[in-house]
Amino acid sequence: MTPCVRERCIREIGSVPNLLICLLQPHKTGVFAHRVHKFVTLPGFTTFWYNTPMTVKPGNVFDAFTKQMFSRVVVFADFLAHYADPKFVAEIDLKKIKPAPTHYIGRDGDERIADLVFQCPLKNGKGSLMAVIVFEHQSGSLKKIPRKLHKYISAIWDAETKEGKKVLSAPYFIVLRTAKKPHRGAYPKMSDSLPKGRDGKPLGKMVEIEYDVVDLPAWDFHKLVGGTVLRLALGILHKMTGGADDEFPEALLPLREISDGEQQIELTKELLDFTARAMQTHNRRLESARVNEALKPIFREREQTMIKTIFEEQQDIGEARGIARGKAEAILTILRTRFKKVPKDIENAVRRINDLVALDSWTVHATTCQSLEEFATEL
Repeated sequence: MTPCVRERCIREIGSVPNLLICLLQPHKTGVFAHRVHKFVTLPGFTTFWYNTPMTVKPGNVFDAFTKQMFSRVVVFADFLAHYADPKFVAEIDLKKIKPAPTHYIGRDGDERIADLVFQCPLKNGKGSLMAVIVFEHQSGSLKKIPRKLHKYISAIWDAETKEGKKVLSAPYFIVLRTAKKPHRGAYPKMSDSLPKGRDGKPLGKMVEIEYDVVDLPAWDFHKLVGGTVLRLALGILHKMTGGADDEFPEALLPLREISDGEQQIELTKELLDFTARAMQTHNRRLESARVNEALKPIFREREQTMIKTIFEEQQDIGEARGIARGKAEAILTILRTRFKKVPKDIENAVRRINDLVALDSWTVHATTCQSLEEFATEL
């Protein structure tokens, strides 16, 4: 049995159950963390058993959290209203924006994945703008951004052309950058990578794509603006990427503004889960004392009950997700066995299914469908 599966940790606790994040030594491929499989409570102790090793990479943790928060239409619209170019915002109807596909197939069959895309109808009713938010975590520079944006817009226009659209969507790119230090100097352009002439200017002609950058390290934490959920998302990102992760309780204070108890608990779970995972990437763990300190001003005298509720529910959710992932992979294995290659869009659609009963139904469908097209039509 490997150390990843054997790892066991017993922590003595006081009156508040511990949130325990157990870490092994860094491996060549990353830092291995472990999901809680089950726990047994003994007098004065909480026993956590860990299995299901997973590689925790900083970019994955931060990208997943940012997509999770900003995929909410209300949060994305709020972000555009407060951080996007006012000229762009003035032309669109923020109340009518809706998610757009993030997977596009290029002319050569290559898959191009945009971080997050929303279709923004124009107020004049004569078309729409395509707002694309690109996440850059801990990037020392923005050198790759221009090429990435060229791929995005060409893929989007290719897809719209195939759909028969006569008026293509106008692109608006905004880069959300998280790092310890703000970006210095001018934003990179495509022409930067072209050969230069004697005068130092780029040779050839190049179409440049403009983009805006929201650089969190350059923002004063106390001057973050927007609605409650947006400020929670940006605030916790600011603390966890700016070298002040011990100050994360301050970023949770906007939770007090939420009157809906269920929403308050749900957001608390999301934020603390991200905080724990972000600390894992630095070989640190989120201590129960810090959690207690963070939740006390939010839940008043209920923080101990809230901590127990949050982490016990988190364990159940984690187990259910693990089962769902296993069923989804089993479906994909059946499809690969029967039809060889499975397109990425089908793989991603299957992996997004979390309902265990639905996954059982899709397993049957995978074994009886006559083609991938038949399988995909009902996804």
